Amino acid sequence: MAKARKTALPAANESWGQLGPAMRALPNDQWRAFCHELVTGRPGHGRYARAARAAGFGKDSTTTNLAKIAWKIAHDDRMIAAIAEESRKYLRGAHPEAVAAVLALVRNKGHRDHMRAISEVLSRTDPVVAKQDISVVHRVVNEDQESLEELRALRQIGATREKLVELFGGNGLARLERLEAADTARRAAEAKVIDGEVVDNG
Repeated sequence: MAKARKTALPAANESWGQLGPAMRALPNDQWRAFCHELVTGRPGHGRYARAARAAGFGKDSTTTNLAKIAWKIAHDDRMIAAIAEESRKYLRGAHPEAVAAVLALVRNKGHRDHMRAISEVLSRTDPVVAKQDISVVHRVVNEDQESLEELRALRQIGATREKLVELFGGNGLARLERLEAADTARRAAEAKVIDGEVVDNG
């Protein structure tokens, strides 16, 4: 089976330095110059035409035609990818300027954003680690005990035996009544032990 041929990327001019894959994928250095100028040049109205002229496009074209050429190149998918790539690199390269600006605010005690700048520096260099302690409490539910409590509550509001049979079923109600009798007997026995306990007050 024949191997798929890799498309060779255009060779980059050494003066460009190390280019990213999107810049290398542009057709030629003229396109790369357009991209660089568009990213770093003066913004505002006419920036496409200015970037195209700086890159050497449309030397004999009118401004209107040059703007059309520039708009078409700027919206080529390859150019869009290269612009995004170069923009990220350009911004990252500006980190020293950003650091200098923040430090200038930190050193200027009278500036209204002085404390905010300090907070930003501290939070980004030595971030506070927030610890969250979540306690989960599991309650073991005794179904028989819950049913007994429900039975007693229904009796207190005057529920008839027919209603209790309807709710718990004949066998279920009989079972609960046996449990209730056993529980009552247990409580009575515990009460007798407490009443008969001898307390030595010395």
